[in-house]
Amino acid sequence: MINLEWLRTFRAVYVSKSLSRAAEILMISQPTVSQQIASLESRLGQKLFTRKSKGVIETDFGRMLNTMLSGAMETLEKVELSITQKESQLKEIITIGISEHLYKTILCPNILKLGAYVHIKFGTKSELIKDVEAGRLLYAIIPDQVNTFDTICHKIRQQRLLLVGTRDIDFDPYMNLYKSDKSRAQQWLTANTWYAHENNSSFIKMYWLHLFDKQRPAIVPNYIIPNEYEVLFQQSQGSGLSVAFDTTVQPFLNNGTLQTCEVEPVNYRDLSLISSKQKADPELTKKLVSWLSR
Repeated sequence: MINLEWLRTFRAVYVSKSLSRAAEILMISQPTVSQQIASLESRLGQKLFTRKSKGVIETDFGRMLNTMLSGAMETLEKVELSITQKESQLKEIITIGISEHLYKTILCPNILKLGAYVHIKFGTKSELIKDVEAGRLLYAIIPDQVNTFDTICHKIRQQRLLLVGTRDIDFDPYMNLYKSDKSRAQQWLTANTWYAHENNSSFIKMYWLHLFDKQRPAIVPNYIIPNEYEVLFQQSQGSGLSVAFDTTVQPFLNNGTLQTCEVEPVNYRDLSLISSKQKADPELTKKLVSWLSR
């Protein structure tokens, strides 16, 4: 098998027409250059260069070999340059773990700001925390505040639960009833079609817990779709109500397909960016926290 270093040395000699100059380019000794060229000539059974008083000149076989190698070697040289350059973006691959629905609503609008090489992994909160601890991920965005020995936790925003409705729904009767008669306000809510992302309707229950004196909602969702973002997308195609995070519903507010109603704030949880203590760049971490907190 031909050693690739021999071919690299051959190219350097061919381009520079000098053994000493090739040694300078490759940062090796001239005897090493001579030895590698001799080894390549021995392996091929052909003379590649003829020595002159000043440098060397390629033989016909050397010229043919260079034609065969030039494209492939130039490609390899470009790859090497892109990897070893101090400014190389390949040294700045950003790995981030996140849940699928949070990616769509929190990270997707910001991903192009992060750099040219961003790798995303979807996973559960516990899986992503373990990956950051083990150094398999630089960052993870999770719905919690977690501090471990190998990670640093940065709070990026608080999520609120909002009542979400399609554009055909008039929230004024509900808002008026909530101020005067909460029992009738509940009846108004239950008379609508409902969408949820879990069988136990945890968001709806939490909404009732905060607004209706810890009562339980008498609601059986009409449509249950196991993804918070997809619930809202499906809702936007029909008519009815749901309870969702302010961050999740924001894209639908932006495009005008859904509306929200907030009679009282229902603060639910914090979102955090956790970073690898050993591997994450502090300056990049500051930028991420700033972008994600907006």
